[in-house]
Amino acid sequence: MKHAALALALWMGAFAGACGSSTPPPETAADKNDFDGESSPDEGKATADAEGAKPEKPEKAAEAHEEEHEAPAKSTPLQATKFEADLKKIGINLKKIPALEKLPAGQKKKVMPLLQKALGYDTCEGCHVEGDFKKETRDMKIAREMWRNFVVPLRSESGGTLFCDSCHAGNEHVLNRKDKKALQAFMEEEYQNKVARANKEDMECGTCHGDAMETKIIEKLWNIPK
Repeated sequence: MKHAALALALWMGAFAGACGSSTPPPETAADKNDFDGESSPDEGKATADAEGAKPEKPEKAAEAHEEEHEAPAKSTPLQATKFEADLKKIGINLKKIPALEKLPAGQKKKVMPLLQKALGYDTCEGCHVEGDFKKETRDMKIAREMWRNFVVPLRSESGGTLFCDSCHAGNEHVLNRKDKKALQAFMEEEYQNKVARANKEDMECGTCHGDAMETKIIEKLWNIPK
């Protein structure tokens, strides 16, 4: 009988050792954290920390960097064009300027160097593809729309000609957009108060930006994607 009791005790001890204690170990601080069953709590915390430290989206960072790099220190004030005599020599009627694409080939060829100087480009490749001037580029489309929407319908307050250099003055980028209030005041003073319309209608913000005051004129109003 004693031998049987001893054998039973040894068997119970072996069973308990194999399956573990019936009393669970005390809960640790790590156990209290959420656990997904695959990674340790510390791994989850590290992942969360890494996600929280993600940099901003590349396109947004690039856009901010591009704007900061291209923006001039100060917005460029409106000025009288230096090319009025040249435009007259080319034979362009300054009182009724036609659309750029409607200029005869001979006139258009003579206008191109003036556009290049007005924008401060060293070569024609500022807008065109080298070796293929007929290939459409984004800058060619923008130049046509700026001619159509600014050069053709707008004049100086006194009725004088406005040309590309009136705003650009030899620089591609003319507006500093960092201070929105300062930019708004600049636009009102330079472009609203000092510019008139050839059709004698009132010059207002909506003349260029539309009734809904769209600030992204090129992409939204002219439908020229980036």
